[in-house]
Amino acid sequence: MKMLIGMICTLMTLNLYAHTENQEKTKLNFFPTELGFAEQVPTGFLKVVGGNLSGFPKSGVEKQKVLDSYSIIEAVINSNEFKERVINFKSSDGKRSYSSNRGMSNEQVYEYLMQGKELVGGESNQGEMNFDVRRYFRSWSKVIGYTNPGKTNTINVNGRFYSRYSISQISSNLVHEWIHLNGFLHDSANDHDSVPYAIGYIAEELAEKYLSQGHLD
Repeated sequence: MKMLIGMICTLMTLNLYAHTENQEKTKLNFFPTELGFAEQVPTGFLKVVGGNLSGFPKSGVEKQKVLDSYSIIEAVINSNEFKERVINFKSSDGKRSYSSNRGMSNEQVYEYLMQGKELVGGESNQGEMNFDVRRYFRSWSKVIGYTNPGKTNTINVNGRFYSRYSISQISSNLVHEWIHLNGFLHDSANDHDSVPYAIGYIAEELAEKYLSQGHLD
């Protein structure tokens, strides 16, 4: 019985902290930029400071994709397009609001994330995205990655996905998990309006755009 309870608790925890593969492409919707919601919010800047990488194959291809994603993430999150999309995000029920948003408006979510205040050490390293990446492999798992917010800044990533993921998909996952490290969770893997999922999707679309045209607005 204790083992069963432990397994249930583990599954509930993963719902909060894990990024699970979504087989269907999630459609993002936004309010028009002409409404000016983002105009009164200062544009922030974050430097991506990737830490220790562990558990990756010796071939280096997978590891290199992770390293390459850092500059893509930095270009994406510091773009005006990212700011506009985060602030103008429209939820599935038509509101300009995220679910699991810690009581913050879209503007406040953007401003909070752009401070770079991870739960662990964030106060002393503001203006930076700080995280380590540890690779593991679970062929049977649908979990792309998971974290333990408030305990460590390590992002655990499943090689089942990372071995075949594009740089834009890796960028999306790392942004999703880093947002967890800032204290934003989600109710389940279906909580696609949550801050980690929605902004992770935004990051992926903008990463693809950046890689195709070489710049963002």
